[in-house]
Amino acid sequence: MRNPRTITDLPLEVLDIIFSNLRNLRDKLRLAQVDEYLGKAFSYHSRSDFKKFSPKIHFPVRLYRVLLANCGPSIVEFSCGSDTWSDLLAKSIAKHCSNLESVNISASLRNSHSLQFFLLNLANSLISVELKLNDSCQSPRILNAVAELKHLKKFLYEGYIDRGVNQLCKLVDLEELQLVYQGRGYRCRAVNLLQICGNMTNLRCLTVSNICISQPESFHPMIWLNLKDLKMQNCEISTAMPDCPKLKTLYIKFCKCRIKGYVSSFILKNGRNIEEIDESCEPAPFDGRSFLEVMRSCPKLQWTFSRSQYQRGRNPSN
Repeated sequence: MRNPRTITDLPLEVLDIIFSNLRNLRDKLRLAQVDEYLGKAFSYHSRSDFKKFSPKIHFPVRLYRVLLANCGPSIVEFSCGSDTWSDLLAKSIAKHCSNLESVNISASLRNSHSLQFFLLNLANSLISVELKLNDSCQSPRILNAVAELKHLKKFLYEGYIDRGVNQLCKLVDLEELQLVYQGRGYRCRAVNLLQICGNMTNLRCLTVSNICISQPESFHPMIWLNLKDLKMQNCEISTAMPDCPKLKTLYIKFCKCRIKGYVSSFILKNGRNIEEIDESCEPAPFDGRSFLEVMRSCPKLQWTFSRSQYQRGRNPSN
């Protein structure tokens, strides 16, 4: 007597149709976990559906682990909030998602240890990391882990900045860097920005917020050869910035410059390729004459806003 046929005897093309008729992801994963072949069929059915993976808060982690075990190699982007982070989920991603390139994660202090190991376990594949840490997450572990991601091209960070930030100088291939300090009791945080970025010869975009930019402790290159976008907000500038001959976009919003006339002289020196300027500094960097000089030094300028000139234009005494 012949053994009865079961669902696992069906070809992948037929199982694909069966999975298509299941009403939701939970049902599909419940079926996929029954048998290794059904897991393979789920992967065949899903194809690149999970190229971008973002877990939901009320979805069972055990079912997500089934998804990762079968579709992990197809996942290249992962985003996760602190309310959906799970140590078990992180371990599964590190184990199965060998082609993961980009992560966007919000985390809290209780996640910091597992987040550190998560990043280190994916050091060979990650090229883009975005992290947002709440202000209680003050562990240097995370920034130390990021500094070991040798293939990283993009790093966007928002949160408490500690001594670990100095390790970012190891990221010599970085093309985009964002550092936004968020912490209690400080308007700005002292960061050795010029030394951190000194060896980043491919850096094209730099955004910093709520930091103090001061004289570095040791020598640093006085040119950012490939930088095209420089954005500073709520910063204190106490030292000369490197020259940026390819600069196209310059935002200096709500910043305090401790060097008299420096903002104006920086633009005069680097204005050849600048297309956008958005400035609101203290003290005001321009008077009428210097503003016109700056405009003449930027032949490619398409858009500009200067709060000092806006205020002068509204002042009846001018």
